[in-house]
Amino acid sequence: MNSMLFAVWLPAMSTVVKVAGTLLGLAGILLCLRMLHVRPSDLTDTRVIKLGAVILPAAVFYKLLSFLGLIVVPTCVVGVANYNVFERASKVEGCASCHIMRPFVNDMHDAHSDTLAARHFRNKWIAEDQCYHCHSDYGLSGTLSANAEGYRHLARYVTATYHEPVRLRGHYLNGICLDCHRGTAKFDAVASHQTVGDRLDSDAMNCLNCHGLVHPTPAQRTPGSSDYERLMREEGK
Repeated sequence: MNSMLFAVWLPAMSTVVKVAGTLLGLAGILLCLRMLHVRPSDLTDTRVIKLGAVILPAAVFYKLLSFLGLIVVPTCVVGVANYNVFERASKVEGCASCHIMRPFVNDMHDAHSDTLAARHFRNKWIAEDQCYHCHSDYGLSGTLSANAEGYRHLARYVTATYHEPVRLRGHYLNGICLDCHRGTAKFDAVASHQTVGDRLDSDAMNCLNCHGLVHPTPAQRTPGSSDYERLMREEGK
């Protein structure tokens, strides 16, 4: 019973990370403000400063503050911020927060769309975090190159150096589809899956060759197209 109560009151990791990041940021600001009041004479002062049971010469104390404020705290803030980015990247809301990604999210939620993303969502084939299930290589468990690509996307968005419609660089690997579909009764019952299995494994043939569009076409996502305004609407409007 006690363990259940503890589980109920335990805050979500995302909340802990946000609080930790805020506290670290404030700590960094306070440390820097404190260091602005340090005079050159303070570094040659012979007095000592007591920190509980620890006694430090004034010069050592101020150098320690500088080290904490300029290196330790900023490093921790960067670490926490990166964790938050990766954590948020796994949520559909995280994708939708960038307006250039709205066409993908809006189409996925469209009950009348026939794209693969919409069909997966409509039929509840993926219960949650739908974007991340098919693009999990951008997460913490992804490859270094995939993570670097994710950061490139973020940098291009923040600096407004992207161009619409956005396009996938490289190729979408069949292995991401096969991780879920291969071995299921429905997949194995299709004779052609067995016939082209080797080609699917080597990416010589793409799953989309037979299964259609996964998202709206670049033409639909181009500003000025007849579908652009519909695809770019904000959720709930």
